Amino acid sequence: MRKITQISVQKGNPHRRSIFLDGEFAFGLDEQIVAEYNLQIGGDLDDATLLHILKREETLKAKEAALCYLSVRARSRKEIVDRLTQKGYDKDIVARVAEDLERVGLINDLEFSRAWVKERLRARPRGRRMLKQELWQKGIPKEVAEKAIQEAFEEVDERQLAKELLRRRLGRYQNLEKKKAERRMADFLLRRGFDWEAVEEALTEVWEEKKIDES
Repeated sequence: MRKITQISVQKGNPHRRSIFLDGEFAFGLDEQIVAEYNLQIGGDLDDATLLHILKREETLKAKEAALCYLSVRARSRKEIVDRLTQKGYDKDIVARVAEDLERVGLINDLEFSRAWVKERLRARPRGRRMLKQELWQKGIPKEVAEKAIQEAFEEVDERQLAKELLRRRLGRYQNLEKKKAERRMADFLLRRGFDWEAVEEALTEVWEEKKIDES
């Protein structure tokens, strides 16, 4: 059993308290935890309670780190878990924080996926295959990724997207021999995740347009 001999406001952060046990500085705590456990000068702490308090403090720090990470942009659950793990937080604490953030809607893999796909299609158009790969890399479950992508392509024609993308780059290939140009154009679209049917249709139509323009 240890006795609380002093509780003082930390100079660098008025929301944190320095806790002294048996006359010596022991650790810092968020004021919220001090209130939760009703810590007062003269009170006693047994080992079990002390361990619980320190774990609660670690959980609160992990949550603050996650919220800071989320303040930049939306994140997938895996991104949050990976970030906190890299910072050295205990895996049980990391899992608890992720669950808490999911419960209040701050982590939502489906909404994250929808926003990710929408932005990618706007800024750097690509096909379904590449979008799936990107979402899987971010730890999005297969069925969630497929749902978000399917919803997006209900409003966007993937084949038309491939054609528009090819039209923008046509000038890069105009001085090449036709077969070489077609190969490079096809490779470009395939790398962007378009399926072969979309690539083939885009090549045919864009070349026809080019012939008409040149005639």
